[in-house]
Amino acid sequence: MSIDHDLKAVAEAVRCRIPEIVSAIEREALTQVPEWHEKDDPVLTESEMPSIVSAVTSIVDGLASGRRLPERASDAALQEARVVAQAGIDLHALLKTYRLGQAIVWNAILEEAMRVVPDDDRRVAVLRQASDYHYAWNDRVTESVIATYQAEHNAYFFRSQDRKRRAIVSDVLRGVPTDTEQLSYNLRTEHIAVVAWGRSPEANIRTIANALEARHLSVSGTSGTALGWLGASSLQRLLDEHPAAFKAMPETYLSIGEVAAGVEGFRLSHRQAWQAYRVNRIRPRDLLRYEEVALEALVLRDRQAMRDFVARELRGLDEAEARTELLRETLTAYFRAGQNAAAAANAIHVHERTVAYRLRSIEQRLGVSINARRDEIAVALRLADVLAAMETNDSTIEDPAVSLDLSHEAI
Repeated sequence: MSIDHDLKAVAEAVRCRIPEIVSAIEREALTQVPEWHEKDDPVLTESEMPSIVSAVTSIVDGLASGRRLPERASDAALQEARVVAQAGIDLHALLKTYRLGQAIVWNAILEEAMRVVPDDDRRVAVLRQASDYHYAWNDRVTESVIATYQAEHNAYFFRSQDRKRRAIVSDVLRGVPTDTEQLSYNLRTEHIAVVAWGRSPEANIRTIANALEARHLSVSGTSGTALGWLGASSLQRLLDEHPAAFKAMPETYLSIGEVAAGVEGFRLSHRQAWQAYRVNRIRPRDLLRYEEVALEALVLRDRQAMRDFVARELRGLDEAEARTELLRETLTAYFRAGQNAAAAANAIHVHERTVAYRLRSIEQRLGVSINARRDEIAVALRLADVLAAMETNDSTIEDPAVSLDLSHEAI
C-alpha cells in the first residue's frame, strides 16, 4: 500500500472532522487573538468563518490528491486579509490565526494517522510527507495573504482621499484632543449618527442632510461603508417636522442612532448607530433605528451565551416542524399584543379560543407558566429570530461585501 494511499485515507478521516476543527480554530482565536474580536466589527466576523473553512478544506484536499499545493490563498482568505487590513489590525495578528489553525489541523492529522495507519514505520513516513506538505502549504498561502494585506493597508491608510478627515474623526471618537476645524462641522450642536452601506451610502447621507437642511459629516469606512453625522441646533425638531427625511436609496442600507448633543452626543449616537449596524448586517433592512434593536445589539457581543439563553428558555419550542412554528408565531403575537389574547387572535386571523388553546399547549411544552417567565420568554423569542438569520448567513456567505471600522473601540 502506497504512502499516497495512506495520506488519502488520513485526509478523508480529517475531512469528516472539518466542522469540529473549524469550531476549535474559532474558539482558540477568540482567546489567543483578542484584538480580532475587540474590534466589534460584524464584517470582520463574517470574513473569518469562510476563510477558516476554505483553508482547512484546501489542506485536506491537497493531502488527498497527491500533495498538490494551491497557487495562492483562496478568495475567502484574501477577502479576509483585505478586511483585516482596513480594520487596522496588525498583520502579525492575522498570521497568528494561521499558526493557530495550522496547529489544530496538524493535531487532527496526527490523531487520524494513529487511527488509520496501523504500521509504525508506514505511519512515520506518512506523517513526514504530511508535515512537509502542511508547512509548504502555509508558506505558499501566507505569501499571497501578506501581499494582499499590505496592498490593501497602503491603499486604505495612505492613499485614501479622506484619510486626514478619518484620522480626526477617529481621535474625536476616542476622546483624543485634536484640531477639528478641518472637519467643517459643528461638534457642539445636536447630532444623529448614521452607518450606511450598499450602492450609495455617502450620497444617501447627503440627501438626508439636504432634506433636513442640516449640516453633515461623512467619512469612508472599510469596504465601501460610510459613517455619517447630521447636525443642527434643533435637529430633533427638524426630524419631527420631516419624518420621511430618513429614507434609504435603492440597494442602500441605513442604521441610525438617536439624537444627542455636543461632543459626547456625537460619540453616543455613533455607538448606537454602530450597534444597530451590527444587527442590520444579520437581518438587512433599508432603515434600522437603534431603539428598535437595542436588546439584540446588547447580547450579540456573546453569541454563545445568546444561544444558551434561547435554548434554555424555548426548550420544548425548538423543534423545526410546522406545529412548533405555529405555536411560536402565536406566542410572539401574544406578547406583541401586550398579552391580550383577543388582540393576538385578531393579528394572526384566528379565533380567540384558538389562541387560548395554543397558549395552554405552549405552557405544557415549556413546563412553566408563560406569566412566570414572561420577560425571559419574550426576549428569547426575539433573539431566536436573530440566531436564525445568523445561521442562514453563515451558510450562504460567499463575499463579505461591506465593513466599517470606525467604532469607538475600533478606530
